[in-house]
Amino acid sequence: MQNLKYDVKLWMVNDKGESVFGNGLAELLEEVNKTHSMLEASKNLNMSYRYALHRITLAEKRLGERLVNRTHGGARGGGFSEVTSCGKTLISRYREAKTKLENVLKNLP
Repeated sequence: MQNLKYDVKLWMVNDKGESVFGNGLAELLEEVNKTHSMLEASKNLNMSYRYALHRITLAEKRLGERLVNRTHGGARGGGFSEVTSCGKTLISRYREAKTKLENVLKNLP
């Protein structure tokens, strides 16, 4: 038999069971935190700006809290995006839970 391993996808859900936070959103917020730009973060992840904005807006709606504070730059650019403390906390909680889950899976037969 081939050498097989376990793999799972992890999401955080709200009290309605709606998916709110997963790996894709964690990566997007980490990139926004690094670049302070929604546009640059989406480009770095090969994601359209519109899709990135949709993902964040949907998660914020489902959470009832802001994940990113955005200021618009206008025609010349210069906007600024900052991950909120709530967003940073979710990244941390998600990464910690994912690491713990992966460690459990490594020890399964």
